[in-house]
Amino acid sequence: MKKIFSFLFVFIFSSSFVFSNPKEEVLVVGTASGYAPFVSLNEKGEYEGFDIDFVKELAKKMNRKLVLKDLGSMNSLMLALNQNKIDAVIWAISITQERKDHLNMIYYQGGCQTKYPIIFWNEVPKSFLNNIENLCNNSKDYICVEAGSSQENILKCYPKVNIRYIEKITDGIMDVKYGKSKATLCDESLLKTLTGQHPEIIVRFLDLPPSERIYGNGIAVKKSNVKLAKEIQTAVDMLKADKIIQKLEKKWNLVGE
Repeated sequence: MKKIFSFLFVFIFSSSFVFSNPKEEVLVVGTASGYAPFVSLNEKGEYEGFDIDFVKELAKKMNRKLVLKDLGSMNSLMLALNQNKIDAVIWAISITQERKDHLNMIYYQGGCQTKYPIIFWNEVPKSFLNNIENLCNNSKDYICVEAGSSQENILKCYPKVNIRYIEKITDGIMDVKYGKSKATLCDESLLKTLTGQHPEIIVRFLDLPPSERIYGNGIAVKKSNVKLAKEIQTAVDMLKADKIIQKLEKKWNLVGE
């Protein structure tokens, strides 16, 4: 955790988002790079992606100055949210029942998922047979997953699975490629990008238990911060009505997600 925070970057977006009114409220949003097409760094070292464009539009609708903090991982993001260091998290976070119980989750993009992708490299082990527990025949057989993610909760539904924790899906791909893990779970919206980058990837799907089904992507706000959650919901509704979210989905090739 200390390592993550030592590499904390704070970005205040371009002058079009910095207004002259000194009393203007600030919207501090946590995210993390390495999650294309939602959040990533381009060749110039600039942040880009669906969530980046979306949060800029959101801040404009809310008449707030946007401050974006890259916190590196889900655990760091949730810790910062709980400690009031950020107002919200926007990082293609899956809406699950568990998260709805503990957070205000404001839907903004994506669809319902009853199955979840599992990624292999070059071949699917014969032992798999659509049962993830068959992959862990001994204590050294791992399935890797992002710590603090909805994927972690999915794996915890299978007591025989040995979990190996990673910070980002890109780390998981490398883990599977070099045989450190048998497979990794991956958000479905990332598949097109990842399979384009790594044609060796083979994808299969797991049936999700009802408790772990996903209801799109949401903006995470503390449960106690009802006022901000309502303000964000109003702004999201305005973006939907103006078809801005639809345009951004098309721009980032997320149509149909």
